[in-house]
Amino acid sequence: MNFSPTECLVLGLLHSGARYGHEIDKYLDQMKIRYWTKTNRATIYQTLQRIERKGWVTSDTEVVGNMPRRKVYSLTPTGKKALQEMVFAGLASQEIVTFDYSIAIGWLEVLPTQLVIDQVIQRKNFVEKIIHQFSQEDVDSSNVYIGKRANVKFLKSYYKMEREWLDWLLLELRRIEKKV
Repeated sequence: MNFSPTECLVLGLLHSGARYGHEIDKYLDQMKIRYWTKTNRATIYQTLQRIERKGWVTSDTEVVGNMPRRKVYSLTPTGKKALQEMVFAGLASQEIVTFDYSIAIGWLEVLPTQLVIDQVIQRKNFVEKIIHQFSQEDVDSSNVYIGKRANVKFLKSYYKMEREWLDWLLLELRRIEKKV
C-alpha cells in the first residue's frame, strides 16, 4: 500500500476519536498538528470522501440541536487495516525532507546583505515563537500520547537546530557586510 500522509492523518484522527470533518479540523489545532503538516479543511473533506469510496470509513448523518446536519464518520475494519499499513510504511520512509524556503537561501547574493540579515532575523523570530509554542510537558508527560510527544520532540529539536544554523548564517552575513 502506498503511504498517503493525508489519508493516514485523517484515518488516525478518526481512530483517535474524531467523528466529523470540522472536529478533525479542530483536532489539527488542538493537537498542534498544523506545525508538521500543511493539511487544510478542504483537504480533510476531500480525503473523507476518498476514503469513504475506498470503504475505509462509513458515514451517517447526525443532527444535534438546531445545528445543520453533519456527516459522522466511523472507521471500518478495512480502514483500520489501511491505517496500520500506512503507519508501518511511513515509519520506514526514505523520504527526503524538503524545505521550500531553502530555495531562496541559494540566491542570497541577489539582495543587499542588510536586507538579507533583516529577513533572516524575521525567520529567527518566527522559529523562536515555534520553539516556545511547545512546553516540555508536551514531550515528557505520560498523559500525552507517544505519537504527539514524538512529533513535538522532533519539531523542537529541528527548530532548535535551525535557530543554531540561523545564528551561524547571521554571523557569516555580518562578516560579509563588514568586508563590503
